[in-house]
Amino acid sequence: MSSTNMASVKSSGIVKAKSGSKADTSFRKRKSHTKSRSGCVNCKLRHIKCDESKPICNNCTSFRVSCTYDRTLKSSEALALQPWSEQVFPLVNVRETHLTYASLASLSLNRQVLTMLNDHIRESDPQAVKNGFLFKDQHLRYLNQFHEKTILSLKMNHKLDLYRRESVRLAIREPFLLHLVLAVTLMHERLAASPLTTESPSIQELYHHATGSSQLNQLLSSHPSQLSRVQKDAMFMGTILLACTSFAQLDASLPLASHWPFVSSPHDLDWLKICSGKRVVQKLADTHAADSALRDISYEFVLSGPAARVELLPEEDAIARLPEPLRRLLRLDHAGVSAKTNAYYDAGVVVGRVLPLEISEDNLLVSLVLVSFLPVRFREMLEEKDAKALLLFAWYHAKIGQFGRWWIWRRAVTEGRAILAYLERYYGGTVGGDEELLGYPKKWCGMEVMVNEGMT
Repeated sequence: MSSTNMASVKSSGIVKAKSGSKADTSFRKRKSHTKSRSGCVNCKLRHIKCDESKPICNNCTSFRVSCTYDRTLKSSEALALQPWSEQVFPLVNVRETHLTYASLASLSLNRQVLTMLNDHIRESDPQAVKNGFLFKDQHLRYLNQFHEKTILSLKMNHKLDLYRRESVRLAIREPFLLHLVLAVTLMHERLAASPLTTESPSIQELYHHATGSSQLNQLLSSHPSQLSRVQKDAMFMGTILLACTSFAQLDASLPLASHWPFVSSPHDLDWLKICSGKRVVQKLADTHAADSALRDISYEFVLSGPAARVELLPEEDAIARLPEPLRRLLRLDHAGVSAKTNAYYDAGVVVGRVLPLEISEDNLLVSLVLVSFLPVRFREMLEEKDAKALLLFAWYHAKIGQFGRWWIWRRAVTEGRAILAYLERYYGGTVGGDEELLGYPKKWCGMEVMVNEGMT
């Protein structure tokens, strides 16, 4: 048969096939839809429209996969849809210096990360290895839990993505930071459901907190020239986490008379000391430097100048925001008063600046940074249990407790109530009996305050 005849047979066969099919009478019309230009990576992989709900879109929630909006991760570079219990993390390649994105779902990558972490432990903490401790798969699962849940409850602002990315990256590079990440994650798991829970910390939580704190203290005693850029950044991130855990470390189930200021211990006001020390660590770590990965985060802690994110009241206006009975008691109600003439002035400025702030994520950070500016003399007055200093401190507790974070609320309410009970017991005639002075802190620290449904 000639090539011409063969072509005609093929042609007629094709024509027959087409004429005998449904294609000539009806065809499926594809439904038009608007493409999502800023959807998550997993929806791109599945070729479906993303509703762009954040931090996790509804499609990923129903399909039980993790959700990421990182546009630097192209769909073609993703290994696969990530199971709900896993996540795409920025990891540092062992052999290279540049950042690569990879999935913890990969067993080989898990082995790579664990090998890197345990190699660091062998170098920096041989005693831990001798005692039988090495990082395991469960620690990577907690690291993912920190990335997916815990850090959301610590920092909910416009720098969240940077906090999430750098905290995980640095934790993988520096084991002491990973210990602190694990400690705060375990604490969050224990306390978030009920901020007034009576459940004691697990041995695992206590171990990671003690180990991370101890190793951080060792680094802080080093000369800055001996520290790498990664170590400096990790130190500052570590102090942020340590400040959060120090806030939450309080047994709310104990009677008020078992708390400071009724009782004294070497750990009184540790959280306040750590808040003040954070500024020292920031200076040591030099996080404002151009090569710091935390440069943008560090500017959040600047409260004055063009880099400040919240405009604070001038000192005189802040003092004026204090209620008149409180100003009168502290002798802050006359012209010319200053820090040189009045030991309560600086603390009065801090509280006067915090009280009018609206309850928001940005203002929470400002409120915590402001307390780090309390002078050493005022902290000594608190340790001496000066009645007026305690009263001013109770007003501060009443304000920050309203922000509702799980790691703040229990201390603000419990310690605030203990201060009020102490004042009423020992200073009932001067401070404890004045409802004008105690009304506000009683409202927000008193027994009538219940755990809000929105507690996070």
